Parts: sequence; structure tokens; C-alpha cells
Amino acid sequence: MKTHRAVGFRIRLALKVVMTFALAAAVFLTVYQYDNKYTAAGLKARDGILTLDREALAQHPVLFLVDGWEYYANRLLAPADFRGTPPAPDQYLFIGRFGGFEAWNGGSPHGSASYRLTIRLPEQTDTYLLELPEIFSAYRLYINGEQVMQMGEPEREGYRAETGNRTVSMEAGGSIELLFAVSDYSHLYGGLVYPPAFGQPDAVSGLLSTRLVFRSIVCAVALTVGLLSVMVGLLGRKSSLALLFGLLCMFFVGYVSYPITATLFTGGRLRYALENVSFCAMLGVAMLVAMGVSGLPKKWGLPFVGFGGLMCAASVLVHLLLPIGNLNLLLAYSWLISAYEWMTAGLIAAAVWYAIRKGAERITPLLYGVVIFVCALLADRLLPVHEPILTGWFIELASFTLVLCIGGVTGQEVAARYRESAVMAERAGSMERLYQSQLSHLEVLRQEMTQVKTMRHDLRHHLTLIDQYVSSRQYDRLEEYIKEYRTASTEGELPEYCPIDVINTLTCHYQTVARQNQIRLDIRCDLNAAADPGHTGMTDSDLCCLYANLMENAVEACQRIQSGQRAIWVAVIRTGADTLHIHVWNTAGNIRQLGGRFLSSKSGGRTGYGLLSIETIAGKYGGKAEFHWNEDKQNFESRITLMA
Repeated sequence: MKTHRAVGFRIRLALKVVMTFALAAAVFLTVYQYDNKYTAAGLKARDGILTLDREALAQHPVLFLVDGWEYYANRLLAPADFRGTPPAPDQYLFIGRFGGFEAWNGGSPHGSASYRLTIRLPEQTDTYLLELPEIFSAYRLYINGEQVMQMGEPEREGYRAETGNRTVSMEAGGSIELLFAVSDYSHLYGGLVYPPAFGQPDAVSGLLSTRLVFRSIVCAVALTVGLLSVMVGLLGRKSSLALLFGLLCMFFVGYVSYPITATLFTGGRLRYALENVSFCAMLGVAMLVAMGVSGLPKKWGLPFVGFGGLMCAASVLVHLLLPIGNLNLLLAYSWLISAYEWMTAGLIAAAVWYAIRKGAERITPLLYGVVIFVCALLADRLLPVHEPILTGWFIELASFTLVLCIGGVTGQEVAARYRESAVMAERAGSMERLYQSQLSHLEVLRQEMTQVKTMRHDLRHHLTLIDQYVSSRQYDRLEEYIKEYRTASTEGELPEYCPIDVINTLTCHYQTVARQNQIRLDIRCDLNAAADPGHTGMTDSDLCCLYANLMENAVEACQRIQSGQRAIWVAVIRTGADTLHIHVWNTAGNIRQLGGRFLSSKSGGRTGYGLLSIETIAGKYGGKAEFHWNEDKQNFESRITLMA
């Protein structure tokens, strides 16, 4: 039966994995088609000229200047260079075709270039807005022959890198000539890599605001969850998983927050180094979390995590070497990052499969996150001409999903460990109460043993007197003497409420507590004669924890009653060879609830661990625990069913 169940689970899991992959592929294809500057609708420039009329501007208020740029390699041109006989462009290209200047600079990714585009507009003067994404790594912008912006210093002598997202507003009619003179000697990328946006001011600014709000929400959610997780890890029970997930969220924010930082600040290599290090660290922490929740042996996973640490160091080193680096350095770094991404996906998938083989089915959501991440890696390779308009790159979207999946699994794991810790704490308290009750009854047994020794010593005197009564035929005196002797010999005996030793011992203890607090305590024990009445199939510690919590809760509820009846009724009934019912009914004052859970009265506002412990133990033995509060009758019922 167990084998069939395992086979059925794996078949269902395989189907869910296939469906997850198909759904992720559909989402990425949709994003590629409808949230991509390269596939966005609108007119395209040809041979350095983009012609727009009023109808085109009304239909497409935001256009992405992707195609038809004039490209002048190794030259920092100015408007004066186009007066008279203008220079011929080396090529007409679309922005994003090259990541640097290597195609025209002898294989070196660094150098200079100029980009020129003419936009023909309606003759009537109007206001337009040009969005400038990060241009690497220093540039001058000329519009209609006038310099309107400079970031850094593009001249080789005195070169200074400075990047950031900016906008330029302009009033124009007839045509606009855009000329960028760009240099890079210090970055992974070089030149105009991301297409600018151009159009009506309200439309362009609305798009930029929406993009910024979307990314801010993603970062705010991840940062808030991460900080809360770190607080839980530090201030709670020192949970390493909570701390790791908090770090994961922090590194994710460091990885995806560049649109926000690029809009608010200008910067150089440090910001990009932090972004890349955050990405590598995020993947390394993701592997650590996967190992933690799956129980994967450290000897299998730590070498991969160690490689992740080396990748973080390599990210810093590569950015330090960029000014003197060459194309081979960048290609090697790109290859290492790609290998690291696939390695991370492989290790997390292996950790999930290991956990599933061990029966930990709650880790399966992490497998879906890995599938989505793998799908994003494939999409990044198969659909390379992609730059998001509003959302994010494939890897960013998949990383966010993976973080959410890891968060869900980690949350369940941390909650389970807190639950186990709470149960263990309650069990320790219950065992302490059992120990104390056994000590008190041990004293009773000692007194009984002393009394037995005394009775044995006095037995010959009793026999002598009995013999005298018999000899003298004083039967009335004999009968009276025997009654007195019987009463004296039974005083102080330990009462037996239930054949189950743990329940009987605890009941004796709480009977004493009940008398001290003027609480009426009745117990009825009805065990099946066909079964061993003293055997339950439960460990003494589990049965002690469960029963002691039930009795403790009932006594505390009665103690809170200021006036009226204080009473507890207990029934221990066996309805089958392996089915045991424990029913506790007690009077109580007001009991508060939150979200269907009963709140503890010990430290106002928190859910009591006693009921949680009872539920956990009942579930451990294939049973269930039900709790009912009758507000009208002011009584509380606990019904426990155990397969024991």
C-alpha cells in the first residue's frame, strides 16, 4: 500500500512539474511579447531617421528608440562635425546588438563611439520627453546641435565614469537630432546598451512611474519580509533558517533594486559590484536554505555553496580588473555566472528530491520554484533580445518566485520547529508535574510501608486478643474489634481511578489540587476488558504531556471562576482494541478566541501552547483533538481520540 501511495505521489508530482514548466514558459513568452522594448508596437527608424506624424504619436504615445541608429566607432563626435560634409556612419544598428565596443575596437570591450538619430515630427511645436536609461559609462548628449546633458567625462584624458537614469524635456517641431558621444573604460558594458524611450510627457512619465512603483513594491515586500525573518531568527528561538531566509531577501533586494538606485542616485562601479555580489550571494544562500529544509547532508552541498562564495569574490575581483581587463575576462565571467545559475538550480532540485524521498512532502513548493528558475534560464538563452518595459528580466522574475517558494517552505519549517519546541516545553512541564505527583505519592507509600511493619509487629497482640474473645465466646466484642481493625488498615491507601498508571497517578495529583481549590473532580474509566487495561501503545511522556495539559487547563479555568460551581468531569473510554477516548468537561469563565484558536490566559493575547501540544500528540497517534466552548452554559469541552 505504501509503495502504491509513493508511486501515485511521484506521478502526480511529475504532472505538476510539467504543468508548472508549461505555465512558466507561457508567462515568459507573454512577457517577451507584450513587455519587451524590442517587440513593442510602433514605427521603427531606418537609416538614421524615424518619421512620426500626429496619428503615429496619438496611437503610440511612447516609442522605444531601438532601430536605425547611426553608429560611429572610436569617435566622440560633436554637432560641428556634421556641418559641411558629414562623416559616414560605420553601421546602422539597433540598440542592444553589442554590449561594448569590442566589434570595432580590436576585441577590447572599452573605447568610444557616437550614436546619432534624427526624429521627424509634425511642424507644430510641441513638448516631448526623452527617457535616458543608464548609458555606459560617460557621455554627452546633443539635441539639435546643443549640448543638453553630460554624465561623467567621456574624453580619454580625464575620463570619469557616471551613470544613472535621467529624463530630458524638450520643445520641438519639424525634427529632432539626437547625438550621443559615449566612452567606457571601466564597466562590464560600454556605450548605448538600453533603448531610450521617447514620446508625450504624460505617457513617458507615467510609464516610468509605474515601473518604479512596481519595483519599489517588490523590494519593499522582500525587505519587510526579510527584516521580520531576521528579527524572528534573532529574537525568537535563534532559528538559523529564519536568519538565512532574511539574508536571502536582503540579497534579493540588493540584486533587483538597481532601477530605484539608478533613478535616485548616480554612481560608478561600486553599485554594479554590489548588484552582482548580491546576485551571487542570493544564489548561495538559496542553496543553504534548501539544504536546511531538506536535510541534505552537508558534505554533498557545502562544496557548491563554497563555489558560490568564490563567485562573490570573483564578482568583486572582476569589477576591480575591468579598467585593465579584456573581452576574454568578460566572457569568462559571463560563462561562470551561467554555470553558477545552472549549478544552483541543480543543487536545489537535488535537495528537494532528497527530501521527497525521505517523505518530506511539504518541501515540494520549492521544486516548483526551481522549475520556474530553470525555465527562466532557458528563456534567457532562447529569447535573448529582451528588455522589460515594466516588470523585470526573466531571471529577476524567476528569482522573486523562487524567493517566495523558499519563504513558504522555510516558514512551514520554522513553524514546525517552533511547534516541536513548544510541544517539548509542554512535555517537560508535564513530566515535571508527573514527577512531583509521584514524589508525593511515594511519601504515601512510605507511610503505608511503615504502617504495615507496625501492623506486623502488633499482629501477635491482635491475634492474642482475638483468641481471647473467641475462647470467652464474646462474639459481639469480636465483631466490633474486627470492624475497627479493618477501617484502620485501609486508611491512607492510594485510590485507583484508572488502570492506566500515568492517568491514575496524575488524577491523584489533580484530585489533591482540586480539593485545595474547592473544585469537584469526577472521573469515569471504562476500558475494554478484552484489551490490557494498563496499556495504551503511547509513550509515557506523550500520554503524560497530553493528559496533564488537559487537567492543567481544566483546573486553571475553574480557578478563574469567582462565583458559581467549580467542576471537572473526566471520562476515559476505550471503544476498541486500539481506540482510546479522553473527554474532559469543565466549568469556565469567559474564554477568548482569535481566528478559530483559543487564547491563553497566562500572558494575554498569545495562543496557548498546551492545546497546540495536545493537537500535535493526538495527530502523532492517528487521532484528533476537538475543543468546544459553550458560552451560554459557560463550560469548555476537550474531546481527544487516540489510536492507541
